[in-house]
Parts: sequence; C-alpha cells; structure tokens
Amino acid sequence: MSRPHIPYFDFYPADFMNGVRGLSAQEVGVYTMILCRIYEESGPIEFHPVRLATYCGMRENAFSKIITRLVDLGKFSLVEGMLSNRRAEAEISRRASKLKINSRAGKASAQKKQQIQQPKPTDVQRPFNHTDTDTKATLSSVAPAQPDFDAIQAKLIEAAGDNGIQPHGAFIVGPIVELIVAGVDLETDILPVIRSRVARMSRPAGSWSYFVQAIREAYERRIAAGKGLVQAPQLSTTDEDWSRRLRFARQQRMWSAAEFGPSPGQPGCRVPSHLLEPLDGQGWGDIADGRRAANAA
Repeated sequence: MSRPHIPYFDFYPADFMNGVRGLSAQEVGVYTMILCRIYEESGPIEFHPVRLATYCGMRENAFSKIITRLVDLGKFSLVEGMLSNRRAEAEISRRASKLKINSRAGKASAQKKQQIQQPKPTDVQRPFNHTDTDTKATLSSVAPAQPDFDAIQAKLIEAAGDNGIQPHGAFIVGPIVELIVAGVDLETDILPVIRSRVARMSRPAGSWSYFVQAIREAYERRIAAGKGLVQAPQLSTTDEDWSRRLRFARQQRMWSAAEFGPSPGQPGCRVPSHLLEPLDGQGWGDIADGRRAANAA
C-alpha cells in the first residue's frame, strides 16, 4: 500500500539545533538530507548506500562512515534494511492525524451549514429532491481524499504570477491543502482571492499562509450568501453511482464538470480514488463544451 505524499512538515529550529550539536558540517548535511527523504516518503526509507550517497552528493565510502556514526549516535535507526528516525516517525503520524482531524472538522462544519441552509421540503418536493443517500452528502464528504499536490501547486503559482510569491514559499502548499481538505474550493474560493490580493501587493508574499485569512473570509461570505436559498438536490456519492458515471465517461470520453465537479486527474476531483483507473480523465472533453459547440453550429 502506497504512503500518502505530503510535501511539507513542521520544523522546530531549536530542537534541530540541539539535535545536531557536536556534529560536523558534513554529518549535519547527511542528517538533514536523509531526514528530508524520510519525510518525503512519509516513513522509513530503504537503506541503499550507493543511491543515498548519490542523493547526498558524496562518495559511497564517506557516506557509509557518516551513516554508521549517525546510527551509533542514535540519530537514525537501521532495522531490516530500512533507515528511519524516531522523531520523524512521530511527526509524520502527527501530521497525518492533523489532516484527518481537519477533514472531520470540515465535514462537520459543512454538514451543520447544510442543515441550517436546507429549507424543509414540502410533500410535493420531497420525492423529487431527497434520498437517504443525499442526506449524507456534504461539501467535504465529496472532497478528494488524496489531493494532487503538484497540480494544486501549479495552479497556485499560476494565480500568483511571477511576483506574487517568494520562490521558497511557493513549494509549501500545506496551508492551502488544509483549506481544501476542510471544504474550501480551489477554483471558486482560493485562486480568485490570490489573484485579487497579488494585484494589490507591492512585494511577493513569503508563503501561501499570507492568503489564508482572506480565503477563509471569502469562503464564509459565499456560504452566507447562499443561506435561505432553495438548495439543489445533493449529488449522490455512493460507489455504485460513481462507477456508473465513470463507465459512461469512459465510453463517451466526456465528463460533466457542472454536475460532478472537476474531472479525474484535476484538482478537486470528487470521484473516490479507489474507483479511478490510470487513464481516467486523459483526453476527455466536457459535455457543456460539446453542447455549446452544437448550439453554435
């Protein structure tokens, strides 16, 4: 089972400085590089001296001596050919738990808002716009369980433009991912706010965290604006329904973003990942585009 790829981790400078005190500069370099690989892989990594030495830009003999010393000092553990660090494993577990908590909180918040906004249906409306399955569907419950970090990062950088974000800050998308997991929409809430703020900035933002508060406020305004409106029927999100939609899309090579959200392979795709095939979404058109073309003909 593959481990989730989460391209950021919490860093505590005081703890790190205390942990490397007494190490040579070369040892600190190897220690840092291997730690980053462990975080990148979200767990222990295979101890392959040649490969890791190349990764660290060193000769194998020099690398092996440093790793042996770091293991002897308790900086790393080497068990059954896997290299790890106890603190890193704890932080990785804490990071995963934090994302799960944020996801649950987002689902609860969206469900509460949905209950507030949903008007009580009349006897005539009820058969047409309500099912037991629909009651369980909320904004966050259909959000992607495993966001595509690379695609999200590309869209963020495109929205910020050349001078909207410092290069070192552009790679840490964690604050934005947490918003998406909580139910904030990338296309509707996040990207427009970034474009708007960047247009008024005199210097680049240091990180994506700079935009978080404005994004939250925009999201809350959008949710508040929808209160009191008659809600459209909720999209059924059972595996059976998604499988049926996917079968049609694969046959027709078409997807309806207006009905089902972003197509497979796009940020914010609602389809459960375990139902997707590697080529899903590639070369698919949008049904709405086809209809517009037909009407224009």
